[in-house]
Amino acid sequence: MMYLYAGLGVAFIAALTLFGWVLYRAGRNAARVLSEQQSVTEANAQNATLSRMNKAASTAPQTDDELMAKLRDGKEGQ
Repeated sequence: MMYLYAGLGVAFIAALTLFGWVLYRAGRNAARVLSEQQSVTEANAQNATLSRMNKAASTAPQTDDELMAKLRDGKEGQ
């Protein structure tokens, strides 16, 4: 009978250990997913900013004469 109780105790400790390990892994995985989501959000914001900068640079007048021509034509800001 003593061996039965000892076996049950060992099985219970093993089950608790396994349960704790599963919870630990789940927490690490959740933290990794959250970190990756934040990284994607930051990358999207940076890409949007760079896109706006590139668009502004590509549509900006290159010389003073081009700027004056745009202002004369009334197309600035379009």
